[in-house]
Amino acid sequence: MDTPRRKLRNLHMENVQNSSTPIRVPPSPMLKTLGHGTGVSVYRLDRSPRLGQIRSPWAVKRITQSMRVRKDTLFNARIVHEADILRKLKHPNIVGFRGVVTNDEGVNTLALEMCTTSLGSILEERHDEDLGPLPAKNTFKMIMDVALALDFLHNEARLLHGDLKSFNVLVKGEFEICKLCDFGVALPLDEQGEINFPKNPGLRYVGTSLWCAPEVIDDMDIIDSKADIFSFGLVIYETLALVPPHTLELDAVLGEELEGSHDLSTETEKVQRKQLDFSADESKGGPVEMDEHTDNDMSTEVIDDEEEEEEEEVDEDEDDTKENDIKENDISDFTLNNLHSAYGTRPPLPVAFQLSDDYNCIVELFYLCTNALSEDRPAAKTIWQCLENNAANVATGSD
Repeated sequence: MDTPRRKLRNLHMENVQNSSTPIRVPPSPMLKTLGHGTGVSVYRLDRSPRLGQIRSPWAVKRITQSMRVRKDTLFNARIVHEADILRKLKHPNIVGFRGVVTNDEGVNTLALEMCTTSLGSILEERHDEDLGPLPAKNTFKMIMDVALALDFLHNEARLLHGDLKSFNVLVKGEFEICKLCDFGVALPLDEQGEINFPKNPGLRYVGTSLWCAPEVIDDMDIIDSKADIFSFGLVIYETLALVPPHTLELDAVLGEELEGSHDLSTETEKVQRKQLDFSADESKGGPVEMDEHTDNDMSTEVIDDEEEEEEEEVDEDEDDTKENDIKENDISDFTLNNLHSAYGTRPPLPVAFQLSDDYNCIVELFYLCTNALSEDRPAAKTIWQCLENNAANVATGSD
């Protein structure tokens, strides 16, 4: 059964799974569904052995059949745009680009490095099983890895991620390494590390409102890389509260308002727990794009499965329209207004919180990253250097 927290998140996380996405079951044994994003589906591709050697699986993303039927080109174009960005980003804490291929119908498929799960999925499971905040050692690892990725992104790649949230942080193994993903709505930073929207009218911040910085919510003419830092602070918040920002204080209200409301199907709920969001923006064309990581048989393995997959897809658009109407009516205008007014602010930590001293630095970073003024937030480089120095001090026993 859906919790109020999950219903609220599904309604407001524009770039995350929503119930209007068709459920599809790929017929090919090579493809297994990982999750769904807005307009796209993500699969695990188990590649066939080559010359007797077992090869690592990939995550592949392409638009849903529903988008193809509607001839909606936006999400298809985003896949190529994301590929154009990812192929230039070589960093251990950024998800690896493997290739992009376009079939005869112009449908793009993006292949990415495969990770175990997303931070968002881990936090949802901990919340549902009442396991408490993410262990401090895992949170420190996530903060370090994402800060390293953001430092590279802001200072070398000159990009603003623009949609940082827990579902866009991928985790390998038991927090062996964390990797930032979903660069489809990334924006270019100028030499001053800023984005001047009046000078660049073609640029638009997309993001997800729950994680947006105040300067984004206020439609400021100029923003900088610290907008990502605010969102990063809210990801740190998620590791403590185990819910998306600004939803904790509404749980009780939503619990009453949603009592007796329409339940999502068990299958849809399972899909929601497997969200991997790799959305992106804009496009260029091209029949088959390859880089040094891309196998020549990628188009064969992925595209050959596509025709069969389309036949198997269960398109539930009519039911989903009814579902959306129900969910809109389930949440009062008062509740939504309260939520909207919270955008761009620092959410309160849970009242009944008992954290060990191991979390002191984590809580401090949450507060620093979510300062209202961008100049009061630390740079990504400052964050990872601080953690590195603290670890060195602990190792030597110094203060």
